[in-house]
Amino acid sequence: MMKRLLIGLSAVALVACNEGSDGNHSTSRMNMDQVEADFAPMAETQSLQKTAVTNTLNVRDTPAVSYLAYRYGYGLVMPSASVKSTSDKHMQVCREAGPSKCQITGSSANSYSDEDNRATLSMRVEPAWLDTFMTGLKQDVEEVDGKIQSADTTVEDLTRALLDTDARLTAKRKLRTRLEKLLETRNAKLPDLLALEREMARVQGEIESATANLKALRARVSMSVVTITYTSERSAVSRSAVSPIGSALKGFVRTVAEGIGGVITVIAVLLPWLIFLIIPGFFALRWFWRRPRKAKAQKTPLA
Repeated sequence: MMKRLLIGLSAVALVACNEGSDGNHSTSRMNMDQVEADFAPMAETQSLQKTAVTNTLNVRDTPAVSYLAYRYGYGLVMPSASVKSTSDKHMQVCREAGPSKCQITGSSANSYSDEDNRATLSMRVEPAWLDTFMTGLKQDVEEVDGKIQSADTTVEDLTRALLDTDARLTAKRKLRTRLEKLLETRNAKLPDLLALEREMARVQGEIESATANLKALRARVSMSVVTITYTSERSAVSRSAVSPIGSALKGFVRTVAEGIGGVITVIAVLLPWLIFLIIPGFFALRWFWRRPRKAKAQKTPLA
Protein backbone atom coordinates (compact mmCIF):
# COMPACT_ATOMS: atom_id res chain seq x y z
CA MET A 1 0.00 0.00 0.00
CA MET A 2 2.82 2.41 0.89
CA LYS A 3 4.63 1.70 -2.38
CA ARG A 4 1.51 2.45 -4.44
CA LEU A 5 0.91 5.66 -2.51
CA LEU A 6 4.43 6.95 -3.18
CA ILE A 7 4.14 6.09 -6.87
CA GLY A 8 0.85 7.94 -7.05
CA LEU A 9 2.29 11.04 -5.37
CA SER A 10 5.18 11.08 -7.86
CA ALA A 11 2.77 11.02 -10.79
CA VAL A 12 0.67 13.80 -9.28
CA ALA A 13 3.78 15.99 -8.74
CA LEU A 14 5.04 15.41 -12.29
CA VAL A 15 1.71 16.30 -13.89
CA ALA A 16 1.26 19.35 -11.63
CA CYS A 17 4.70 20.74 -12.54
CA ASN A 18 3.85 20.19 -16.20
CA GLU A 19 0.67 22.23 -15.85
CA GLY A 20 2.49 25.11 -14.05
CA SER A 21 5.16 25.46 -16.77
CA ASP A 22 2.64 25.76 -19.64
CA GLY A 23 1.59 29.43 -20.12
CA ASN A 24 -1.77 28.70 -21.83
CA HIS A 25 -2.64 25.57 -19.79
CA SER A 26 -3.04 23.57 -23.00
CA THR A 27 -1.91 20.29 -21.41
CA SER A 28 -4.32 17.81 -19.89
CA ARG A 29 -5.29 18.16 -16.22
CA MET A 30 -5.78 15.42 -13.72
CA ASN A 31 -9.08 15.41 -11.92
CA MET A 32 -10.00 13.65 -8.74
CA ASP A 33 -10.74 10.45 -10.68
CA GLN A 34 -7.15 10.43 -11.95
CA VAL A 35 -5.91 11.01 -8.42
CA GLU A 36 -7.82 7.94 -7.37
CA ALA A 37 -6.21 6.10 -10.27
CA ASP A 38 -2.76 6.90 -8.89
CA PHE A 39 -3.28 4.03 -6.51
CA ALA A 40 -3.98 1.66 -9.41
CA PRO A 41 -1.50 -1.00 -10.63
CA MET A 42 1.97 -0.07 -11.88
CA ALA A 43 1.09 -0.21 -15.59
CA GLU A 44 -1.51 2.56 -15.29
CA THR A 45 0.85 4.74 -13.25
CA GLN A 46 3.60 4.41 -15.85
CA SER A 47 1.11 5.44 -18.53
CA LEU A 48 0.30 8.64 -16.65
CA GLN A 49 4.00 9.44 -16.24
CA LYS A 50 4.64 8.89 -19.95
CA THR A 51 1.81 11.28 -20.87
CA ALA A 52 3.16 13.94 -18.48
CA VAL A 53 6.69 13.72 -19.94
CA THR A 54 5.35 14.00 -23.50
CA ASN A 55 3.35 17.10 -22.62
CA THR A 56 6.40 18.65 -20.92
CA LEU A 57 8.46 18.30 -24.10
CA ASN A 58 5.75 20.15 -26.06
CA VAL A 59 5.70 23.19 -23.76
CA ARG A 60 6.57 26.42 -25.52
CA ASP A 61 9.46 28.23 -23.77
CA THR A 62 9.39 31.52 -25.68
CA PRO A 63 8.20 34.28 -23.30
CA ALA A 64 5.97 37.04 -24.65
CA VAL A 65 7.09 39.58 -22.02
CA SER A 66 10.62 40.53 -20.99
CA TYR A 67 11.53 41.26 -17.39
CA LEU A 68 14.71 43.33 -17.20
CA ALA A 69 16.65 44.57 -14.18
CA TYR A 70 18.51 47.84 -14.83
CA ARG A 71 21.63 49.06 -13.05
CA TYR A 72 22.87 52.64 -13.61
CA GLY A 73 26.20 54.21 -12.69
CA TYR A 74 27.09 57.92 -12.81
CA GLY A 75 30.42 59.61 -12.12
CA LEU A 76 30.24 63.29 -11.15
CA VAL A 77 33.20 65.69 -11.02
CA MET A 78 32.86 69.02 -9.21
CA PRO A 79 34.75 71.49 -7.00
CA SER A 80 36.01 69.93 -3.80
CA ALA A 81 33.87 72.12 -1.54
CA SER A 82 30.67 70.98 -3.28
CA VAL A 83 31.16 67.20 -3.07
CA LYS A 84 29.64 66.52 0.34
CA SER A 85 26.87 69.13 0.07
CA THR A 86 25.73 67.76 -3.30
CA SER A 87 25.69 64.13 -2.11
CA ASP A 88 23.78 65.15 1.04
CA LYS A 89 21.25 66.99 -1.10
CA HIS A 90 20.61 63.93 -3.27
CA MET A 91 20.18 61.73 -0.19
CA GLN A 92 17.60 64.18 1.14
CA VAL A 93 15.74 64.13 -2.18
CA CYS A 94 15.59 60.32 -2.01
CA ARG A 95 14.29 60.34 1.57
CA GLU A 96 11.60 62.87 0.73
CA ALA A 97 10.41 60.74 -2.22
CA GLY A 98 9.59 57.86 0.14
CA PRO A 99 10.53 54.15 0.08
CA SER A 100 8.03 53.36 -2.68
CA LYS A 101 10.04 55.51 -5.10
CA CYS A 102 13.56 55.63 -3.67
CA GLN A 103 15.51 53.60 -1.11
CA ILE A 104 19.06 54.41 0.05
CA THR A 105 21.14 51.23 0.18
CA GLY A 106 24.53 52.76 0.96
CA SER A 107 26.50 56.00 1.26
CA SER A 108 30.03 57.08 2.12
CA ALA A 109 32.07 60.32 2.28
CA ASN A 110 35.86 60.63 2.54
CA SER A 111 38.06 63.72 2.82
CA TYR A 112 41.73 63.05 2.03
CA SER A 113 42.72 66.73 1.83
CA ASP A 114 41.21 70.16 1.24
CA GLU A 115 41.21 69.45 -2.48
CA ASP A 116 40.47 65.72 -2.50
CA ASN A 117 36.96 64.90 -1.29
CA ARG A 118 34.99 61.88 -2.46
CA ALA A 119 31.52 60.47 -1.84
CA THR A 120 29.39 57.55 -3.01
CA LEU A 121 25.61 57.10 -2.96
CA SER A 122 23.76 53.85 -3.78
CA MET A 123 19.98 53.74 -4.23
CA ARG A 124 17.12 51.60 -5.49
CA VAL A 125 14.68 53.78 -7.41
CA GLU A 126 11.39 53.43 -9.23
CA PRO A 127 12.07 53.74 -13.00
CA ALA A 128 9.54 56.51 -13.63
CA TRP A 129 10.83 58.56 -10.69
CA LEU A 130 14.41 58.13 -11.91
CA ASP A 131 13.76 60.43 -14.89
CA THR A 132 12.67 63.23 -12.53
CA PHE A 133 15.66 62.63 -10.27
CA MET A 134 18.13 62.76 -13.18
CA THR A 135 16.70 66.09 -14.33
CA GLY A 136 17.34 67.57 -10.89
CA LEU A 137 20.77 65.94 -10.70
CA LYS A 138 21.90 67.60 -13.92
CA GLN A 139 20.75 70.98 -12.62
CA ASP A 140 22.58 70.47 -9.33
CA VAL A 141 25.80 69.60 -11.14
CA GLU A 142 25.56 72.69 -13.36
CA GLU A 143 24.93 74.97 -10.37
CA VAL A 144 28.24 73.99 -8.75
CA ASP A 145 30.19 74.19 -12.04
CA GLY A 146 30.60 70.43 -12.22
CA LYS A 147 30.01 67.84 -14.91
CA ILE A 148 28.82 64.27 -15.44
CA GLN A 149 32.07 62.56 -16.36
CA SER A 150 30.72 59.04 -16.90
CA ALA A 151 27.39 57.25 -17.26
CA ASP A 152 26.87 53.54 -17.80
CA THR A 153 23.88 51.19 -17.90
CA THR A 154 23.83 47.45 -17.24
CA VAL A 155 20.80 45.27 -18.04
CA GLU A 156 20.13 41.80 -16.63
CA ASP A 157 17.42 39.68 -18.23
CA LEU A 158 15.39 37.97 -15.49
CA THR A 159 12.57 36.80 -17.76
CA ARG A 160 13.32 33.09 -17.71
CA ALA A 161 14.18 33.02 -14.00
CA LEU A 162 10.98 34.87 -13.09
CA LEU A 163 8.68 32.83 -15.34
CA ASP A 164 10.22 29.53 -14.27
CA THR A 165 9.86 30.42 -10.61
CA ASP A 166 6.25 31.52 -11.14
CA ALA A 167 5.42 28.32 -13.04
CA ARG A 168 6.95 26.11 -10.37
CA LEU A 169 5.10 28.01 -7.68
CA THR A 170 1.79 27.52 -9.51
CA ALA A 171 2.49 23.81 -9.93
CA LYS A 172 3.37 23.38 -6.27
CA ARG A 173 0.20 25.14 -5.19
CA LYS A 174 -1.90 22.81 -7.36
CA LEU A 175 -0.08 19.82 -5.94
CA ARG A 176 -0.76 21.07 -2.43
CA THR A 177 -4.47 21.40 -3.25
CA ARG A 178 -4.63 17.81 -4.54
CA LEU A 179 -2.80 16.50 -1.50
CA GLU A 180 -5.28 18.32 0.73
CA LYS A 181 -8.17 16.68 -1.14
CA LEU A 182 -6.54 13.29 -0.72
CA LEU A 183 -6.33 13.86 3.02
CA GLU A 184 -10.01 14.85 3.13
CA THR A 185 -11.52 12.20 0.85
CA ARG A 186 -9.57 8.94 1.32
CA ASN A 187 -9.79 6.59 4.26
CA ALA A 188 -6.18 5.51 4.27
CA LYS A 189 -4.21 3.70 6.91
CA LEU A 190 -2.07 5.58 9.39
CA PRO A 191 1.27 5.00 7.56
CA ASP A 192 -0.30 6.34 4.36
CA LEU A 193 -1.64 9.40 6.15
CA LEU A 194 1.79 10.08 7.66
CA ALA A 195 3.35 9.84 4.20
CA LEU A 196 0.82 12.35 2.90
CA GLU A 197 1.56 14.69 5.79
CA ARG A 198 5.29 14.53 5.10
CA GLU A 199 4.69 15.23 1.43
CA MET A 200 2.46 18.19 2.36
CA ALA A 201 5.20 19.62 4.59
CA ARG A 202 7.79 19.25 1.84
CA VAL A 203 5.55 20.90 -0.76
CA GLN A 204 4.69 23.74 1.64
CA GLY A 205 8.39 24.43 2.24
CA GLU A 206 9.05 24.57 -1.50
CA ILE A 207 6.09 26.93 -1.94
CA GLU A 208 7.43 29.33 0.68
CA SER A 209 10.94 29.25 -0.84
CA ALA A 210 9.60 29.86 -4.36
CA THR A 211 7.39 32.69 -3.10
CA ALA A 212 10.39 34.45 -1.53
CA ASN A 213 12.48 34.01 -4.70
CA LEU A 214 9.66 35.32 -6.86
CA LYS A 215 9.23 38.37 -4.63
CA ALA A 216 12.96 39.13 -4.80
CA LEU A 217 13.00 38.83 -8.60
CA ARG A 218 10.01 41.12 -8.99
CA ALA A 219 11.63 43.67 -6.69
CA ARG A 220 14.75 43.69 -8.86
CA VAL A 221 12.61 44.35 -11.94
CA SER A 222 10.40 47.01 -10.36
CA MET A 223 13.29 49.00 -8.77
CA SER A 224 16.46 50.00 -10.61
CA VAL A 225 19.86 50.19 -8.89
CA VAL A 226 21.62 53.58 -9.14
CA THR A 227 25.18 54.24 -7.96
CA ILE A 228 26.56 57.81 -7.99
CA THR A 229 30.20 58.69 -7.29
CA TYR A 230 31.22 62.28 -6.44
CA THR A 231 34.86 63.25 -7.07
CA SER A 232 36.79 66.48 -6.59
CA GLU A 233 37.91 68.27 -9.72
CA ARG A 234 41.69 68.21 -10.10
CA SER A 235 43.43 71.50 -11.02
CA ALA A 236 46.62 71.75 -13.13
CA VAL A 237 48.65 73.16 -10.20
CA SER A 238 46.96 72.37 -6.95
CA ARG A 239 47.68 73.83 -3.56
CA SER A 240 48.94 70.48 -2.38
CA ALA A 241 51.75 70.60 -4.97
CA VAL A 242 53.43 73.60 -3.29
CA SER A 243 52.38 72.83 0.23
CA PRO A 244 55.80 71.35 1.22
CA ILE A 245 57.49 74.73 0.61
CA GLY A 246 54.93 76.55 2.73
CA SER A 247 55.22 73.95 5.46
CA ALA A 248 59.02 74.28 5.44
CA LEU A 249 58.88 78.08 5.72
CA LYS A 250 56.37 77.91 8.54
CA GLY A 251 58.55 75.42 10.38
CA PHE A 252 61.80 77.40 9.99
CA VAL A 253 61.41 79.50 13.15
CA ARG A 254 60.26 76.51 15.11
CA THR A 255 63.26 74.49 13.94
CA VAL A 256 65.69 77.24 14.99
CA ALA A 257 63.98 77.62 18.35
CA GLU A 258 64.15 73.87 18.92
CA GLY A 259 67.91 73.93 18.13
CA ILE A 260 68.58 76.77 20.59
CA GLY A 261 66.46 75.03 23.14
CA GLY A 262 68.58 71.91 22.71
CA VAL A 263 71.82 73.86 23.31
CA ILE A 264 70.37 75.47 26.42
CA THR A 265 69.34 72.04 27.67
CA VAL A 266 72.85 70.68 27.19
CA ILE A 267 74.37 73.68 29.05
CA ALA A 268 71.89 73.27 31.88
CA VAL A 269 72.86 69.62 32.21
CA LEU A 270 76.65 70.25 32.13
CA LEU A 271 76.76 73.38 34.35
CA PRO A 272 76.43 71.55 37.73
CA TRP A 273 79.13 69.10 36.68
CA LEU A 274 81.34 72.02 35.63
CA ILE A 275 80.94 73.89 38.90
CA PHE A 276 81.09 71.08 41.42
CA LEU A 277 83.29 68.50 39.73
CA ILE A 278 85.23 69.59 36.68
CA ILE A 279 86.68 72.91 37.95
CA PRO A 280 87.56 71.64 41.48
CA GLY A 281 89.01 68.52 39.95
CA PHE A 282 91.18 70.56 37.62
CA PHE A 283 92.67 72.60 40.49
CA ALA A 284 93.14 69.52 42.63
CA LEU A 285 94.94 67.72 39.83
CA ARG A 286 97.15 70.75 39.23
CA TRP A 287 98.04 70.98 42.93
CA PHE A 288 99.03 67.30 43.12
CA TRP A 289 101.04 67.60 39.95
CA ARG A 290 103.04 70.72 41.09
CA ARG A 291 103.66 69.49 44.67
CA PRO A 292 106.40 66.90 43.86
CA ARG A 293 108.28 69.34 41.70
CA LYS A 294 108.26 72.01 44.45
CA ALA A 295 109.54 69.54 47.04
CA LYS A 296 112.37 68.42 44.74
CA ALA A 297 113.42 72.02 44.16
CA GLN A 298 113.67 72.64 47.88
CA LYS A 299 116.00 69.59 48.47
CA THR A 300 118.47 70.55 45.75
CA PRO A 301 121.63 72.23 47.43
CA LEU A 302 122.75 75.62 46.28
CA ALA A 303 125.95 75.65 44.24
